[in-house]
Amino acid sequence: MIRLATIKEFLEYGAWVNSRLLDAAANLSDDKLDADFPIGMGTLRRTLLHVLAGESVWLKRWHAASEPAWPDESERASISEIRTRFTEVRRGQQAFLSARIDEDLGRCVAYRDSKGSRFETTLGDMLLQVCVHSQHHRAQLSNLLRRCGAEPIKPGLDYIFMRIDLGRTTPASCDPATLQTWFHYGDWANQVLLDAAQALTNADLDRTFEMGVGTLRKTLQHIRSAEHWWLTNWMHGPVEGFPALPTDQPIGTLRLAFRETISARDAFLQSRRAADLATPVEGRPRPGVVRSIDLGGAMLQLCGHGVHHRAQAVNMLRNLTGRSIELDYMMHVRTPAE
Repeated sequence: MIRLATIKEFLEYGAWVNSRLLDAAANLSDDKLDADFPIGMGTLRRTLLHVLAGESVWLKRWHAASEPAWPDESERASISEIRTRFTEVRRGQQAFLSARIDEDLGRCVAYRDSKGSRFETTLGDMLLQVCVHSQHHRAQLSNLLRRCGAEPIKPGLDYIFMRIDLGRTTPASCDPATLQTWFHYGDWANQVLLDAAQALTNADLDRTFEMGVGTLRKTLQHIRSAEHWWLTNWMHGPVEGFPALPTDQPIGTLRLAFRETISARDAFLQSRRAADLATPVEGRPRPGVVRSIDLGGAMLQLCGHGVHHRAQAVNMLRNLTGRSIELDYMMHVRTPAE
């Protein structure tokens, strides 16, 4: 069962990232905001509006309102106006969640998607959908900002950097059940990407892109390496240095590596209670850099990290094959409503 604590924690993080992205976009000209790029929704402004639209529409769906129309993403709203709308949606999210208890999240809700098809799922799944959808497109926004010449956002936009930026030392508000649900979604999404990558040539897998770690093969390897590296830190203590990526690892071999990590991670999580998530853990990704955080926060960091890099992999695959792969959380859990 999905619970409120983890959803609230990630939405707070999402609001922080949205604000940082808007700050970076604020001084860009209209020409740069509307410049075309083969990523995200095509332009920086349109991708910002898409994230806003997703959060706004799903907020109305949480209320089980009549199906709201998807907002116009082609309007030339200013960054200031977009920021105001994000603030309004955030207040609506907080008000909605403050009036709910965990048991409410198991309630089934029917809704129509943007194409008019009717589905049903639990309220908890609808909440997690917003976390995943916004995180996916924020990865694209980060790339678009760089291409538009915006100042780099330092030290970064990961969940762990929010904790550092805000000076937060208290453990994350998380629960094992929701984290496990998110991890299992990530396992499904990774499998979809691996299936798509399996049919590609080595030349395609190693084609260079101006995003992420540079190639589709390396991006998929990076997702798995991060999962394995963090798990090793949780189980055995700090590991010195993030592992170097193999240069020519076959997709079949990478698929087996994912399965081994999944098995070890699930066994680890099954033996953990909610109180264990406050346990301090430490990571040392490179010499002289130490990341100290609680276990729950590290797990939430990993959940967001996977969504971020899968978004990059989706864009690479779209450029390589001309096809768009849908990795929304709802694609994983929803069922058609009768």
